[in-house]
Amino acid sequence: MTAQICLAGEPGVKPYRRSGREHALRPAADIIQSEAGIDLVVDLPGVSQDHVDLTLEKGTLTVSGKRQARIQGNEVYRETCSGEYRRVFSLSDDVDTYSITADMQDGVLVVHLPKVAQAQPRRIDIASA
Repeated sequence: MTAQICLAGEPGVKPYRRSGREHALRPAADIIQSEAGIDLVVDLPGVSQDHVDLTLEKGTLTVSGKRQARIQGNEVYRETCSGEYRRVFSLSDDVDTYSITADMQDGVLVVHLPKVAQAQPRRIDIASA
């Protein structure tokens, strides 16, 4: 069995919507799977760790927060987004939700989602009477 993540917009997960339209600020995410589990890598340039909220509820992992505007004064031209963001990921049952860890460095959030340890067969010794 392989661990799985379902991104918002895929079957079973509805995208976050605000005022009837999908939110414009949507951080890019990469999903990297190994035998040990899954790493979810979310790009959050210009966002401090204090403005990131990571929650898990009923098998759904949510990355949310706020990116502050950097420009002070009159804008001439702007390509960057600021405001609230939210990404939702549905986790499969074989993710060990009690062992999830996360770290953030240089605007990159990495969430480590280890697989549940499978029951290993073992030999049972029989005691003599």
